[in-house]
Amino acid sequence: MSDDERQRLINDNRKAADQQQTSQVISQEAFRATPARWYILFAFCYMGMVQGFVGNAWGPIASAMKQQYEWDDKRTSLLAMWMSAMFIPGAVLFPWIMAATSMRFVILANTTLMALAGVIKILSVTAIPYDYLVYSAHITQIINGFCGAVPFSGVMYVTVNWFPTKERIVATGVVMATLNTGIAIPFLLGPLLIPEPDVNSTLSVHTSSHIHGFITDDSDHDRHFYDQQLRWYLVIQGISMIFSLVFVAIYFPSRPQFAPTASAVAARLSITEGLSVLLRRGNFWLVAFAYALTSGTFNGYGLTFDVIMEKCKIDQKTAGLLGFVGLLASVPTNILIGSMAAFFSRWQKFMNVTILSAGTLAFFGFVAEIENWIPRNMAVVWILYVFGTMCITGVVPLLFDMSTESSHPVSEELSSTIMVLGNQMMCNVFTVILQIPNLITDEEKDRLNYVLLASYAIAILLSVLYRTTNVRLLIDAYSITIDQLDTRSIQQIRNAGVRM
Repeated sequence: MSDDERQRLINDNRKAADQQQTSQVISQEAFRATPARWYILFAFCYMGMVQGFVGNAWGPIASAMKQQYEWDDKRTSLLAMWMSAMFIPGAVLFPWIMAATSMRFVILANTTLMALAGVIKILSVTAIPYDYLVYSAHITQIINGFCGAVPFSGVMYVTVNWFPTKERIVATGVVMATLNTGIAIPFLLGPLLIPEPDVNSTLSVHTSSHIHGFITDDSDHDRHFYDQQLRWYLVIQGISMIFSLVFVAIYFPSRPQFAPTASAVAARLSITEGLSVLLRRGNFWLVAFAYALTSGTFNGYGLTFDVIMEKCKIDQKTAGLLGFVGLLASVPTNILIGSMAAFFSRWQKFMNVTILSAGTLAFFGFVAEIENWIPRNMAVVWILYVFGTMCITGVVPLLFDMSTESSHPVSEELSSTIMVLGNQMMCNVFTVILQIPNLITDEEKDRLNYVLLASYAIAILLSVLYRTTNVRLLIDAYSITIDQLDTRSIQQIRNAGVRM
């Protein structure tokens, strides 16, 4: 970092300290981590997991819904699009509501909306088939999409305010792992409850004569089976959403009684000042765009995975298992990479570039296999997809931690919000493409594979250009405030190997 950039950083942090009037030195003895942090992590993770589960509920059963209920690809992709489209206004409002109220208010409001959507899902089972199912599906996806901002935008606020330095990125990895678990659940549960019908069977699809559970043709048993399974699927989702409110209502304060680190109580800029500072932080934008191109592209690919795999002659059951196993395997990977990054903070950039490159190579091989550029071997397809998923999702805790380090003293909720907005905008690319008439035909849907590969390649380049900064780690290590940063930091950085 140049002298001008360092001085600009010092000025930004002094401005934050002036706003909050917290320039005193605080002793290390004032900081402690409370056992309640693990319940907070559980409640927050559960909320995010359920939100991901419900948001991805329709994609893995797209083929069954198409054949049994005449749902075309556009309807399924529109339901997926609500997840990312409604996320954007929720993410924009989140930091402003946080600044005006508290984290507890935001979490309670968020889970209350989720519980409302859960009640709608449970009530909608009386409308299957067919008349009101479509409307209730859209309403609940809109509500759930709006609620999706808090698990992503709030993750860094929770980890910095509740966890000590060495546990912070590990906790971030745990949250990201449970978010992936939520997205993975429908890949297994969906096809398990609602299997893809045999296209060679004589089963006909639902028509308007099949209303409110009264069946009027000869295929009574098969139709009743699908109606019942779909009811169970919606009830499971609804009950899960209601419990997210229960866990938060039991206990979820905005902050612990004692701060875990010095950076947790360090001054933060206001939202307007923070936005002004972020516009000048090129290093932050390198991370933000890299995250959008990796996680955003992967999430959009996952929401339309069944549609893309169908074009590549991979059936719904296999596609669902692929998605489930890949995301489930990423759960320990997120935690492992987070743990490694906590102890090797100076090597985060190297870890990010290496893991991202490995994931990109794996997905290149996966696309080559499913596109039949080389003779297809399903065992190789499985290995490449699962390994690629582990790598691409594994870098997310690294990218979030790098974003907050490079944006300090901007508040974590603001920097995280900008990160996830880019993520969702990139995610929308996949769902919007399928909505625009004549933009991409059924025969061309596999071209989204190329979008995936190009996005990952660009993300690698952006990650290489990133310059490592560890301002928060310096504050935590020496319990100093930014007023002292210019007089004490340089020599401490040299001695400790911490970079600014």
